[in-house]
Amino acid sequence: MVNKTKYQKSTTELIHRSELMNAPYNPRRISKDEKKRLKAMLKKHGLVNTPTWNKRTGNIVGGHQRISALDILEGTKDYALEVSVIDVDEKEEVELNIVLNNQSIQGEYETDSLAELMLDFNLQTEDIGFTSLDIDFMFNGDDRFSELFNPPEVDEEKNKLQEIKDAREKGKERLADRNNINFLTVLVFRDENERKEFHKIIGVPAYEDYISLEQLQRFIDAKLEEGAN
Repeated sequence: MVNKTKYQKSTTELIHRSELMNAPYNPRRISKDEKKRLKAMLKKHGLVNTPTWNKRTGNIVGGHQRISALDILEGTKDYALEVSVIDVDEKEEVELNIVLNNQSIQGEYETDSLAELMLDFNLQTEDIGFTSLDIDFMFNGDDRFSELFNPPEVDEEKNKLQEIKDAREKGKERLADRNNINFLTVLVFRDENERKEFHKIIGVPAYEDYISLEQLQRFIDAKLEEGAN
């Protein structure tokens, strides 16, 4: 028989909803749109990740928003659900409340892999709880990626994704071939926001660390043409 890991400190129990109290200090908030998307995910997939509950205080430690969405879907609080039960003091409860929601220790998406998964399985943003703004943010506002998630044909869009990745790799190779300080001029910004605004103005994705003379010249030529008209 395999020994259970000593690091799993919780047990699973079926608890009535009335015993699960919202922690008054819970710092997490959810917008109407986010709650709507959460309800849609629960309705589609069910509750597949059990909330955490501290039996010593009666407080929910993790899963406030999921339970709130369940209340709406059930139309009542007269139901029971399985929860992960812990028995800790208030200080450890607060620590766990923050840790369970701390996205900075949960890693981040590798965006190319995420795009490939969405295309391989023909997933739309709403299928996995994202909005178009989320996609824009993750891909640094690059419309080439955002447009992938309104696909007419999956195979066609997968080809587009590969073209984008190939173009980025070729760009890196060209820069490596010209990796001589005599070819570079460094432009210094006051902060990240100013840098992003500059990239937006000249129409170059914010993830690009190098801008070619050709890219800048196209922007200048376009402005000169506007001024002449």
